[in-house]
Amino acid sequence: MPQDILDAAYVAELLRRQGTLQAEAQQVIAKLNLHSLLSQVGKPEQIGSSMAGLMVWRDLDFNILCPHPTPDLIFAAVQPLLVHPRVTKLHYHNDTGKYAPAELRGDERYYFVVYYENEAGNEWKIDLSFWLSDAPRTQLAYIEYLNQKMTEETKLAILWIKDVWCHHATYPYQVGGTDIYNAVLEHGVRTPEQFRSYLLEHGIPAE
Repeated sequence: MPQDILDAAYVAELLRRQGTLQAEAQQVIAKLNLHSLLSQVGKPEQIGSSMAGLMVWRDLDFNILCPHPTPDLIFAAVQPLLVHPRVTKLHYHNDTGKYAPAELRGDERYYFVVYYENEAGNEWKIDLSFWLSDAPRTQLAYIEYLNQKMTEETKLAILWIKDVWCHHATYPYQVGGTDIYNAVLEHGVRTPEQFRSYLLEHGIPAE
């Protein structure tokens, strides 16, 4: 459980869990044959905390850059996940045309959220964004920036704040990992309470 004080035992737990989750993530990718499935329609890019080494919960993120996208091809690639015995549910969003949210107009996607239960009974959330335009994707460059910018101190601050915030109703869609990374690396935030104040100062819901 998240703690109010970053003591030695909690530091060890955050780092142990991050390493365990990152290793488990690679097992999930292999078990589901994700790279091969996604490569049928485009170039898959694993992004997010599983690549940055900043994991506190079971979450995987992929961009798939589709040079010649069609719904038929994309659904054919995803079909093995639909019938996989360990996939418990799947959410689909048609973020194209009139259905695209305002922030995606002109840069549209088919978006799937897959929930997978591994052999240990742990549920993984897997986000798959099939992008339909050739607009540049900056997530891999951002991960490189994180790796260059982070110190041991800031990595622990990020893991601590994420461990607290991932239990909030606003996480990850109103307040996400990027908000935490920016607060820590660019604004000197080091604790969950400082992050709460940072959100309020920037007009972002803190609860």
